[in-house]
Amino acid sequence: MERGSSKSEIHYHIRWSDSSIDWMAFATKEEATSAAGEMRKPNETYVIIGCDDNCERCKLFESEAISRLKVKRR
Repeated sequence: MERGSSKSEIHYHIRWSDSSIDWMAFATKEEATSAAGEMRKPNETYVIIGCDDNCERCKLFESEAISRLKVKRR
């Protein structure tokens, strides 16, 4: 999913039963639900959470990715 639009951009993440949030962002709730159904382990539960462009998970992921690029370039 491409980010960076000037308008508020709703996207979705999978929150697994162990409280971890999948880093992958999905454009629709249906896409996230479908992916979660394919990825989930037996007896694992999840919820789909909606986020906007202030998503802390995406900001953290982008920050970590930028840090890795800076280290690689040295």
